[in-house]
Amino acid sequence: MLLLAVIKGFEDGLYHSREVEISDELLLNFHDLWSALVKTGHVPNFSLPFFHLKNEKGDFWELITYPGREIPTTKSKSIKSFKALTETVFCASLSDEFYRILMDPAQREELKQAMLETYFGIKSAYIPATDYTQQVESQMLYDPETNYARKVKRQIEEQHIDAKEEYVVLRSSVFRKAIVKIYNYQCAVTGLKVMDKRNRPLLEAAHISPFSETYNDSVRNGIALSPTFHKAFDKGLLGISDDYRVVLHPDLRDESRDFSLSRYVGKNIILPGSTEFYPSRSHLRSHRQRFGMDV
Repeated sequence: MLLLAVIKGFEDGLYHSREVEISDELLLNFHDLWSALVKTGHVPNFSLPFFHLKNEKGDFWELITYPGREIPTTKSKSIKSFKALTETVFCASLSDEFYRILMDPAQREELKQAMLETYFGIKSAYIPATDYTQQVESQMLYDPETNYARKVKRQIEEQHIDAKEEYVVLRSSVFRKAIVKIYNYQCAVTGLKVMDKRNRPLLEAAHISPFSETYNDSVRNGIALSPTFHKAFDKGLLGISDDYRVVLHPDLRDESRDFSLSRYVGKNIILPGSTEFYPSRSHLRSHRQRFGMDV
């Protein structure tokens, strides 16, 4: 399943080197493919194949850790958790031979067809369509907020114990993708629209009311922010008024000369194109009250 997700990443042009990072795109591809292909009672667990592929014959998958980090494992020599994986492993490095296969469309298609036939009985390279992550995104976009958080909490509690952590991460990935998209890939405060070499926006999706407390990942409880502004928002140093203007906490110390957060005070934030996706005034007000900067 993981290798099929990696193949899809190469098909979509996400990878242009031997390094396969643990990304939102890879995680979402993994779960979409799982939903489409796996009809048994097995539980999807992304971290297990990402970790254990290093033990397969051929040495085609090498784990690259962050400097000075060691991967924590269980007594059975398995990865402890998804969090343990992401905090210690930077990427998987593909062998030269495997990378050449994945970069060649004909060989890549042949490999995919062989895998589908061998493991799933599908005698073609066609993978049935699935809208698993789209269904999750649709909930975030369109479900009424009344009882929404209660429903999300119930969905999390219904997950198998081995899948619960990853399901929360999956929802976080879908939330980030949805928020960034409805804000047109730009920071709501600064308007910055910066992409990396893989055309991924250097943006983050901030929960207005913490998900860990509210279980609310509706898009009306989110806003797209650049990393510095996200951190300032989470620490209560930056807020948004009921009329969608930037406010700063009086305790904020801004010693910048050329780029100051105070330059944005009173500035209208950039809002989604549709009013139904505007951040909830109630959530924004709760955020300001939480940090003592209600206006």
